[in-house]
Amino acid sequence: PATPVNGPFSADFKWVTLPEIQPTPIQFTDGQAKVLGALWSFKGEATTADRIMQRAGQKSEKPNDLFKIKAKDKNKPVHAARLTAYHALVITQQRAGLYAMPCAAVVLA
Repeated sequence: PATPVNGPFSADFKWVTLPEIQPTPIQFTDGQAKVLGALWSFKGEATTADRIMQRAGQKSEKPNDLFKIKAKDKNKPVHAARLTAYHALVITQQRAGLYAMPCAAVVLA
């Protein structure tokens, strides 16, 4: 992959560089990339799951549904890295049903 474009993400959100989790870029599925891109588009503001999933064009109810590890994939490091990256990048307010990606907030100098 080339140099990150959107914060730690590639331009299409299909990979992220998080050296504290994994020395090589973590690659995402198309659905995961769409969810991360949707979260990024809200510029760090807390947003409801339905708005995020609608913008991502995904049918799941919550963003984290696409990052859950299925039983058959439990011992595969790639899936664990994706879930760990999601938890490192996305803040969830479960009671309010809100999700935010603080690294996407616009920094004003």
